[in-house]
Amino acid sequence: MNFTDKSIKALKAKEKRYVLTESGNYGEGRLQIRVSESGAKTFRVQYHINGKRKVIGLGNYPTVDLKKARSKHAKIAVLLSDNIDPQEHQLETQKAEFESSAKRTMLQMLDDFNVFISTRWAESTIDRTEKLIKRNINPFIKPELMPDEFTIDMARDIIYRVYNRGAKEQARLVRSVLMSILKFAIDFDNSPEQYKKPNLYDIKTNFIRDINFETPKNKGERWLNEAELKKVWNADDLPYYTHQYIKLALLLGGQRVNEVYGSYVSDFDLKSKTFTIPASRIKVQQRGDHIVPLCETAIPIIQELMQQAGKAEQMFPHRDNPIATAHVSTLRMAILRWCEKNKVPNFNPRDLRRTCKTLMGKAGIDKINRDILQQHNKFDVSSVHYDRYDYMKEKRQSIEVWEDFIYCAIK
Repeated sequence: MNFTDKSIKALKAKEKRYVLTESGNYGEGRLQIRVSESGAKTFRVQYHINGKRKVIGLGNYPTVDLKKARSKHAKIAVLLSDNIDPQEHQLETQKAEFESSAKRTMLQMLDDFNVFISTRWAESTIDRTEKLIKRNINPFIKPELMPDEFTIDMARDIIYRVYNRGAKEQARLVRSVLMSILKFAIDFDNSPEQYKKPNLYDIKTNFIRDINFETPKNKGERWLNEAELKKVWNADDLPYYTHQYIKLALLLGGQRVNEVYGSYVSDFDLKSKTFTIPASRIKVQQRGDHIVPLCETAIPIIQELMQQAGKAEQMFPHRDNPIATAHVSTLRMAILRWCEKNKVPNFNPRDLRRTCKTLMGKAGIDKINRDILQQHNKFDVSSVHYDRYDYMKEKRQSIEVWEDFIYCAIK
């Protein structure tokens, strides 16, 4: 028999469901309509493949009318002629559609990476990385580009745009960030939480590591000797906040620039004589807060800065924005101008950390205690996972020795 709309409409429910089969050619499957006890009518195709009889549904009548049912049957017939199981093909198609809908675009992946680092990296590093991505990567990514379509040539083009404008160190950083982004995507898709779930990014290899070019990584060598330390400490021609920062940074044992320059009144406890650097300002946040003892010489400097703190209680306020911290570039330029004026070899704020590390050794503080004071001691397994001792006694002893050394040097 051949179905017609009239014959289908005339079908009535019976005590038991029944199936009617349309005539057809061998190997193409047979179009059927099943009528349930309630009178619902469902199109389906019965077929044989690999010696097994199978049935695949096409939808309910009249939502799927006879014309649509025949069209679907014709597509199934084509699959059967190629010895493809329509059921398996349907499952694979649905899976591919689901995976495709779940996938993120390249630009969305960059946004996801920014979220990922927001709780893992120091604020200064996060800010620098986000600006680098926004300036050097985002503009060259098409909105529709998928992560698995991102190629090594695209990455090279992005990196060499920066390299060819003469910014070789910036190009190295772009390469490093791209490598971190791809690592993030690969690690996420391969994480236990994603097992048996569709890949969001579908990047198979981190090909950024195959991109290489000769550009020396900045390796700092500059540190201030005792004569230079005395000269900068007693300088009367440095801007107020720059001079106070230099002295405080030295007395705190050379903590990182942003950890001191980005400090707030609440970070200093003059009663217990401690300076607490919160994890949010630390280079690797997982290490937690870092507590630095305060020496007597540092107290009046801190008290004076507190009296002139910004509206948000920032110790080094921005000149034009009452709730912001002054930019590090202000500090750097003021130091460079002073060096040129006084014929002192150039140094930058980061060099004060190296100065402390070096001269503290000369003062008799062993490397272990210097590392503890500058938070260089938390890389091994025992320190990361087990050692919870605060080392305050050792840090106070180191700061006292260091204060005496500075006092002798600046006299």
